[in-house]
Amino acid sequence: MSEFLKENQNLVIRSARTEDAVELNEFYRNIILETDHFGYEVDEFQITDEQQEYTINMFNQADNAILLVATLDDKIVGDLSFRAGASRKFQHVGEFGIQVLKDYWNLGIGKELIKCLINWAKENETIYKISLRVRADNQNAIHLYKTLGFMEEGILKGEMNCNGILYDLIYMGIVVD
Repeated sequence: MSEFLKENQNLVIRSARTEDAVELNEFYRNIILETDHFGYEVDEFQITDEQQEYTINMFNQADNAILLVATLDDKIVGDLSFRAGASRKFQHVGEFGIQVLKDYWNLGIGKELIKCLINWAKENETIYKISLRVRADNQNAIHLYKTLGFMEEGILKGEMNCNGILYDLIYMGIVVD
């Protein structure tokens, strides 16, 4: 899939490939340095390139999971991972995480990644609901999610600990059937 950004740049959104593993790991290392909204601290991210290849393969082989990358000029500038439950009782609902490099914020990349996810989920015979958790102080992200149809479903008190500060997370979801 290809989309045009505000500045008329060509954005390509596609499923991750095993040959993306090295660049994807570097992307995550950069994300960790740029924001504390990512789930890892700098010293915790220990995923090898081989492990990342394995992870990409697992996403690509699953019927109810997807790992997308957003590229500009063949550089990964964003990603989105969605995984539904493994058991039959939960295989219809899953959660996604999304990251965009700071230099590319406010260009619509996150929005396009989420729109791709929603379209994929609507075409997927298994997926019924997409969920996410977002820090309660991340108003830009919350606004984006609501614009795309996500509804607040609850607050997880003190769920994220960043440098000794506890943050609430808002649980949000959208039904895609």
